[in-house]
Amino acid sequence: MTARRIILLAGMAILPASAASPDFAQRCNTLAAAARTQVVFTDRPVAYDNRHDTAALGRRAGAAASRHHSVLGLTHAAPHSRVEVTARALVDTDGRVCAAPDIVLHLGFSNITVSLARELSTDCQRRVVDAHEQQHVAIWRNHYRAGTRLIETRLRQQPAAALYFPSQQAMQRALSARINARIDPLLQQLHAGIGAAHASIDAPAAYREVERQMRACP
Repeated sequence: MTARRIILLAGMAILPASAASPDFAQRCNTLAAAARTQVVFTDRPVAYDNRHDTAALGRRAGAAASRHHSVLGLTHAAPHSRVEVTARALVDTDGRVCAAPDIVLHLGFSNITVSLARELSTDCQRRVVDAHEQQHVAIWRNHYRAGTRLIETRLRQQPAAALYFPSQQAMQRALSARINARIDPLLQQLHAGIGAAHASIDAPAAYREVERQMRACP
């Protein structure tokens, strides 16, 4: 799962409603129609850490370690997300608040690290194992790139509607939870797809092919 922070930007605009409040709902709907949502993916370069042996890599892999072979290579990605929210809001004469948040969801990685076992003694062996690990790197990157577009589309497809709160204080407390409720299921679907893709290239047939290429190394 990603580590996520929600940042409520200091530039929150509280716009007073008119003295007569019958048009409050209409004004809130107009505010909601102007709300904007954006999802941004920021990539980062791959780091290499080749200091560890197969036993250490197996321990680092934990439950993800394959039963089919020693861990000769390991790809570790630390995904994260950050949500920036600018909540434009209207306050009714009775203190009720409607909010139409502009949302920018930032997706990316704290790090992506590929480790190759110290036991790999030749350039050929390292190339074979690294090629397999680069498939894992590609899964992370490609799914996040595609997920950025898909999540943005899904968020924008939801009907624009103002969020109502009994007070400004209640809005401050509850706005993050409302936004999380929209974003969390989409990130869970993204990570489920990533997990399935990783499993597909860690199948026994894939490891047999790696072993075949390793045996062919001079």
